[in-house]
Amino acid sequence: MDFYAVELSHGGRYLRRIRNISGSGLLLEDRLNAQVLGAIMELELPRLDATPVRVKAEIVRITRAGQVGLRALDGQRLSGVGGIVEL
Repeated sequence: MDFYAVELSHGGRYLRRIRNISGSGLLLEDRLNAQVLGAIMELELPRLDATPVRVKAEIVRITRAGQVGLRALDGQRLSGVGGIVEL
């Protein structure tokens, strides 16, 4: 996987590069922000030929290389995501 999602935070929209995805989680790149384990992120994920899906996810892993592992909350499935992001 290699596509962009939009993080929704404090009224702003911030592009986040998604590098890997599974049925219940994803891995994004964020080398600029100091992320905290257990924090909740709200993301808007594009879907091919469909309305984007909003997902709340918990940060479960942070690497020194700027990779952030997230687990989707509320049992949301992440199948079928990826595509063009409308800004």
